[in-house]
Parts: sequence; C-alpha cells; structure tokens
Amino acid sequence: MKRTVALILVLLLTLCLFAGCAKSGGSTSTPAPAPASSGSGSEAPASSGGSDAPAAPVDANAPDRNDAGKVWAAGYAKIDEIAAQAAAYDKNAAKYKYTCNCHDPLNSAPGEFLTAWSNAVLVATEGQVYIDIGVSNAYCTDGTMATLDQMEAGAIDFDWTLPCYFGGYMPLTLVIQNPALGIKNATAGSYAMWELYKNNAAIQAEYEDDGKLLFVWCNNPSPLSYKGDHEVTSVSEVKGNIRGNKGPAQMFVNQVGATIYGCPIGDVYTNVSTGVINYLITDWHGIASFNLYDDGELNYYVDTNIGCSAYCLMANSNVWAGLSDDLKAKIESVSGDYLLDLVCIWEYWEALGRYNASKLGDIYAPTGAFADELNTAYEAVAQQWISENGSEAQAVYDQAKTLVEKYNAIYG
Repeated sequence: MKRTVALILVLLLTLCLFAGCAKSGGSTSTPAPAPASSGSGSEAPASSGGSDAPAAPVDANAPDRNDAGKVWAAGYAKIDEIAAQAAAYDKNAAKYKYTCNCHDPLNSAPGEFLTAWSNAVLVATEGQVYIDIGVSNAYCTDGTMATLDQMEAGAIDFDWTLPCYFGGYMPLTLVIQNPALGIKNATAGSYAMWELYKNNAAIQAEYEDDGKLLFVWCNNPSPLSYKGDHEVTSVSEVKGNIRGNKGPAQMFVNQVGATIYGCPIGDVYTNVSTGVINYLITDWHGIASFNLYDDGELNYYVDTNIGCSAYCLMANSNVWAGLSDDLKAKIESVSGDYLLDLVCIWEYWEALGRYNASKLGDIYAPTGAFADELNTAYEAVAQQWISENGSEAQAVYDQAKTLVEKYNAIYG
C-alpha cells in the first residue's frame, strides 16, 4: 500500500514538473518561417493569443484603453476609426503586398501602432497597398538586431527597428536617448524627436544610405529595474550585467562601473530569470508587453528615466523606388506627422507596466544623495555623448533640450 501511494505521489510530482516547464516568458510562440517578400501574396504567421486562446481574467482596476478620461484615449479612438475604414477593403485583393517586421508581439504598443499604420496605408491607397506586419520577428529569422540588414537585402520590405541596433549606430539620432534631457513621457519625447529630425539635415543624412525613413519617434522612460531583496540607494550598489541599448544607456552603465549586456528584448525574460542580467534598462512598455513583472522576475523599479530609445519606420530603397509617385505620396500622408496622433498609446502601456509591476514589486523614486548621484551620472553621460559625436553634437543636444522642454510643457 505504501509503495502504491509513493508511486502515485511520484506521478503527481512529475506532472507538476512538466506543468512548470510549460510556463512561458514574455516572448510569444516561435513563428513559422517568414513568407517570401513583396508580391508573394503570403500572409504572416498567425500571432499567438488568437480566438482559441482562453480569455484573460478581467482586472477591473487595470488601466483601460477605452477610458475617455485618459490621455491615450484619443490614440485608441483613432486606431479604431482607421480599423473600421480598413475593413471596407480586401487585403488579399491588394495589387501590391509588402512585409514589415516588428520585433514586439501583437499585444504591444508597436504591434498596435504598426497595425494601425498598415490599415491607414490600405485606406489611403484605396486598397492598392497592403503591408503585412510580422510581429515577434516573423519576417526576420536572424533576430531583432539584424532587421535593418535584412531590409537592406530585400528580405523585408518595410522595417520597424531601433537606430541603436544599426552597425556603428547613429550618434546624432541617439541624442534623444540622453537621460539628462528629462523626457517625461513617450508623447513629449516623440514630438521632440520628430521635429528634431525634420529640422536637422545632419540627422536626416544618417538614414540616406539605409532606406526611406517614414517616421522616427521614441518610447517611454526607462526605469532601472532588478530582481533583489532590498532597495538600491546608491549608484555604488549597481554592479554586474546591465541590459541596456548602445549609446547613452551604455555610457551610463560605464559611468556607474557596471557591465553592459546586450540582448534582444525577447531574451530578457529568460536572462532575468536565470540571473544573467543583474539590472535592466528598458522602458515601461517593454516591462508590460514582455511580462517582466511576473513573480520571480523583476521586483524593484527605480523610478527614474535612464533614457527613451529612438524608434524608426523605414522602407527598403528599391521597394520605395518601385512605387509610383502617387502611391509614395499616399503612404507618406499616413506616416510622419500623421502618426504623431498615435504615439500617446505608449502612455497606456506605461500605465499598464506600472500597474502590474506594483502588484508584485516595489516602484520607488530615488531621493537625497541617490537622486543627486543619478543626476550627476546623467550630466556626465551628456557631456561624454557630446564630446564623442562630432562638431555638430553640441548644437544637436541643445536643440533637443529646447524641444523636450517645449513638449514636456504641453504633454508632460
């Protein structure tokens, strides 16, 4: 009898272990091989969480994307309006079909943003152009940091990526990532970044050899987050591997004497779980869309802004050259300035990230000497960035500072 009971317990334990192994991190399921590029008529692999997925439990206290009292409501109303207009067209019947890679999942700010842009292109071109958004790197089998190379090679027609992922990276565009600018949210930062691009020939020139730039903007503030057992109260405690992007974030890591650890956002969940990453510099949207607030992941968040990463939306040069002037004009009409109306959805994702993080962890603002140490490091990063990025860097930084102050006052 005892042996039988023991066997039953072993079986139950085995089942529990298998169930535990099934837990997924922030990344979605592995996509199918990317379909052929433009003109193939292929659809993107199905995203995870489709109609057969179980409904998530409703949390009445969580941020509501449809809350008319919130700043992001206008962006989501615009997205819904565009989707309703696009429903009048058959995507499969589009004369021109193109691909666009997105390294975030469908249920994310970039996923929603790019889907809205694709719908807007479909409407603007009266159903002639359909751009399929391949979420979770569905169209880039070589990973997040290779998307620009694959777009330039023609494997991807359009691409959404980060300039700090480019080989040799673009120093002047990355001015927006300087923490000393004091960007308050993604909306203020994006307005500043886009105006800076439009008024600065040196920044425009950084994209000329890579493709047609359609929009450049930025994400949420990035806290310093980690898995620990106490609040960090001094930069001297920040040691080990820190995941952060190239540019000012990397300079900050060097300032505090830690080690930069580069990895795609989709790998962060596993690397935090296993202790490979000691601290993380990523925005509140990334914390939300990749579930980095899960129990056993991050549990402390220093509520500061170590930088808002620049994003860009581009077209392959040959694809763009092959479009008629009329279609180019129509696509541009729903890019650039038009997309500024949608960047406020990042505020919803910041609110969601903060809300979920606070349920299992602690978000705390640096005060006293710790706040002073961080501000000193931020100013040192700015001076280093200016000194290392050529004769125009000071003027670009000053221009960015003025624009951030302008848009912080409006949207902060």
